[in-house]
Amino acid sequence: MNRIAVIYYSKYGTTRQYARWICDAVGGDLFDARKTKLKDLSDYDIVVYGGGIYSGGIKGIELITKNWYKGLSEKKVICFGVGITIDKEENREQCIAINFERRFVTDAKEDEGKETVTFKASELFKEKRLPIECYFLPGAYDPKKIKGIDKGIMAITRKMIGDDPAGRYILEYTGKGCDLVDKDAIGEIVEAVKRQVMRDSAGRKVNLE
Repeated sequence: MNRIAVIYYSKYGTTRQYARWICDAVGGDLFDARKTKLKDLSDYDIVVYGGGIYSGGIKGIELITKNWYKGLSEKKVICFGVGITIDKEENREQCIAINFERRFVTDAKEDEGKETVTFKASELFKEKRLPIECYFLPGAYDPKKIKGIDKGIMAITRKMIGDDPAGRYILEYTGKGCDLVDKDAIGEIVEAVKRQVMRDSAGRKVNLE
């Protein structure tokens, strides 16, 4: 039987809600990324990871990128990012590049040469992008809840947008707040997990025969 781990990194609750919905739909186990290590995932065949998108980065994605060459590549890994600007194709492409190209290379270079690491970074870098399915889910923004560095970053973002008509909707979302959360949006992720379960089950049946 497939074991499915659904991991989330959530600062304000939206990503956690999506993760719970996905977990319920696929019959998985729910993990908080801040309390999860690679060893906790050793018995799982499928790993679903989700985090909020901040400045293009998926929060906590290093749990995946830093451990890809330490065993996660042998599992089916699916990721999702949650944000309020994911409807724009250029934003989705930028997010994928930041998280599954640049960050992966950076994490690998940091670990190369350590006694516990046996890989050669030059071999890993032949793969320009991690072969991970990534989905994007609409988030929420409540200006009353934003604090600390997030509040500062948003202030800078709003200033950079200025009078640009293309960014008007962002000014509206971040000024008045918005709730774009949609439970139905998890459908593609749930289907991707179920397809993998069916493939794995078929493969085991063939091996037994």
